[in-house]
Amino acid sequence: MQTPERDSQADLTCTWYFFAWAEQASSPPVFHVLDTESSLGPYATQTKAITMKDLVKFHGHLCDGLVVASAALQLGFSSLYPEGIIDRTDTGVITNNSPCFGDAAAYLSGGRIRFGTQKINPELKIAFILHRFSTRETVQVALKAGVFPAEVAEIEGRIRAGNFMPEDIDECQRLQWDFARRLLETPAQEVFTVERMPDFEWTPDTYPCCGPRGDIVCKHVARAR
Repeated sequence: MQTPERDSQADLTCTWYFFAWAEQASSPPVFHVLDTESSLGPYATQTKAITMKDLVKFHGHLCDGLVVASAALQLGFSSLYPEGIIDRTDTGVITNNSPCFGDAAAYLSGGRIRFGTQKINPELKIAFILHRFSTRETVQVALKAGVFPAEVAEIEGRIRAGNFMPEDIDECQRLQWDFARRLLETPAQEVFTVERMPDFEWTPDTYPCCGPRGDIVCKHVARAR
């Protein structure tokens, strides 16, 4: 397969749902992903650039969880795909059941539970497992102990338990966004660990409607034109 041309149209412009501090980050995550060009077509000849702004549109809001996921996944994918292009037809992902983690991982990896390429493991906590099916390479990326702010964990716990006042919601958002800003300005290698898992075997989660993915069956077919 010829090396795809990289998309140069990454959108990081500030808007009401994508804050100025995210746009102005020194190294905002940008992911180059590769897909097939149609439902029964070969690999596309160009990548698509996905930014954290695109992730916000998919997930619903900019939060510390989405920033954690973006930073961790960027580091993990750089290990699994050192050429810098994520093959969304060839990647499996495992996260905990966090909406932020699961959404970011599914969008960037192309993993789907219904195709057996996305898995949920509540025991992972703040960690991600990425698997490349063609090479059987697997990496785990995890947030280092002590990085997640104790005050954020405390106020989130109170709110989820129902023990809060309306102003606590505002305070929780402020603390979460402060942490997200700091994380965006910190090299990912300083706050995450990356571990290769040479003995890992991918086993899909049980799902009654699981089946093969139909839009990748011709991805290696040579072009007629």
